[in-house]
Amino acid sequence: MIEREKIRAHVAALVMVVLFGLMAPLGKDAMNQGITGLQMATLRIAGGALLFWLVTPLVPREHVSRRDMLRILAASVLGVVGAQGGFIVGVSLTSPINAGEELTSQPIFTLIFATIILHERFTWRRAAGVLLGFAGAAILVALTTDNGGRSGDFRGDLLVLGSQMSFALYLTLFTPLMKRYSLFTFNRWMFTFGAIIMSAITLPDMLRLDPAALTARSVGEVAYIVVCCTFLCFVLVTYALRHLPSTVVSSYNYIEPVVTVVASVAMGIAVLQWQHLVAGVLIFAGVWLVVGTAHRKTCQS
Repeated sequence: MIEREKIRAHVAALVMVVLFGLMAPLGKDAMNQGITGLQMATLRIAGGALLFWLVTPLVPREHVSRRDMLRILAASVLGVVGAQGGFIVGVSLTSPINAGEELTSQPIFTLIFATIILHERFTWRRAAGVLLGFAGAAILVALTTDNGGRSGDFRGDLLVLGSQMSFALYLTLFTPLMKRYSLFTFNRWMFTFGAIIMSAITLPDMLRLDPAALTARSVGEVAYIVVCCTFLCFVLVTYALRHLPSTVVSSYNYIEPVVTVVASVAMGIAVLQWQHLVAGVLIFAGVWLVVGTAHRKTCQS
């Protein structure tokens, strides 16, 4: 039974990264059809909040203290507005290939914050990984040459990297708070606060959104991002974390850029350049140096 649960957890983690890996190309395609990055970010966050509220009657009710509610508000600023909102807006400006590869920088940022805030040990191996990861990210940021709107843009690259920094800080500061409440309780309030903050920021842009002008394809892509990349991904990763170590689950994150690149090139919304391959190798090598030792120790234990 335990082995069967572990197999299901591995499947859940794999499905989660495949679903999320398609977000950048599908989101980019929808934004190429008239939806702005700010509108897409708001629709995603507000849609996620709505779905978590819709399942409220199906899950046990939990009381959240006023102090923890303020902490969840702070978590929402980093984990929802900064991370998810920043990522979507960044994708609207840059290539989905760049965005997909830059997702792998998150473990490196997490290490930096964990070292500074939690005083975790910082070895030479991890230092080398950080340098390689940043070198790869720098190459992606440098790929700003316009190629029919399908190549990178430094503004979008910096926003995507900033979103990964925001999420890494969110994980470092608020993981204990996440474990205190159920997935649905914590995310219901976090997404609610995020939707309120994001709507206040993007209200002028949202008022210009014309639903009648949206194509069936763009509506479907928005629905996919809200349902699959927001709601279902949170459910799947939580299930996986109940049966597998976090280092094993996070290792599946390396598959996301592969899914993003294949989908982006197949859809014709991005072009693959040799610099992307070099940047990808540097980023993957950096992440491997940073978390590889911990991952092997966890698997052996």
